[in-house]
Amino acid sequence: MKFLFIFLSLVFTDNRCSESKINQEAISFEYSTQSRRNYKNVKINKKSIAVTDKRDMPPLTKTCSEEHWNNLLKAIKPVDVENIPNLKAPSQKRLFDGAAIARLKIIYNGTTYETEPFDHGNPPKDIEALVKEILSVSENIE
Repeated sequence: MKFLFIFLSLVFTDNRCSESKINQEAISFEYSTQSRRNYKNVKINKKSIAVTDKRDMPPLTKTCSEEHWNNLLKAIKPVDVENIPNLKAPSQKRLFDGAAIARLKIIYNGTTYETEPFDHGNPPKDIEALVKEILSVSENIE
């Protein structure tokens, strides 16, 4: 009986996961930071990673590996994308030049979901893992 219960639980759980799959071709991420002296813009989609380290300079672009893309998809699963514009920054150092101003944009099916500004290095907890993964992917580009 336990086996049957576990088996049915797995079947129903698997069906829910397949229904909630996202269109990977229709999603992209953009993370930007800026301060008086520093600037960084990271754009990632399933095909490419583009990093710009200076204003008015062309981005450095490379192919997004399947491993990086899958890690990003894992990081976004727990995020309520529609709610990210309502997230509150946990600190206010950017208001007095104590941290760079950061923003996260998630573009899905032509709709852009953007956070309010927050301190670079201290994102809201709801998007912390996703921001860390985006930064990790962007640091591996050379």
